[in-house]
Amino acid sequence: MWRWSKAYLQHQSGPREGYFAWSINPQTLKHNSEGSASDGELYFITDLLFAANRWGNNTGINYYAEARRIIDAMWAKDGSNGITNIVNLEHKQITFTPDNFGYNWTDPSYHLPAFFEIWLNMPKMDGNNFIVIVPIHQGCFSTGLVIR
Repeated sequence: MWRWSKAYLQHQSGPREGYFAWSINPQTLKHNSEGSASDGELYFITDLLFAANRWGNNTGINYYAEARRIIDAMWAKDGSNGITNIVNLEHKQITFTPDNFGYNWTDPSYHLPAFFEIWLNMPKMDGNNFIVIVPIHQGCFSTGLVIR
């Protein structure tokens, strides 16, 4: 499943590098939209970390490195070419879409605090710490941050 998603959905270059198209036509394998939905990237990262923990990284896929690639690509996005980070750094909220269209608003269903906790508590398999900003949104979406 990961190999298919990487081959057909993940942008391998350009401003969206590391992010995923959120929709594909299964007959033509063409993207219905090039844009990403921020919750999708969160699910990919978390699933890859679970896979690394369960199966290791010597199975032909380095799951941990793939998760790192998405996170590192996310942090490299600064709004250039209209592509942004998945987390709105001013409002400390997950964005609806990581682009100029959806950067300043969110969707409550995208708030996945357990995922960020998993990222923070995963073993550092490459010796580097994750640079993770955790939107604190338990209760009524407060705006605290945890940086580890």
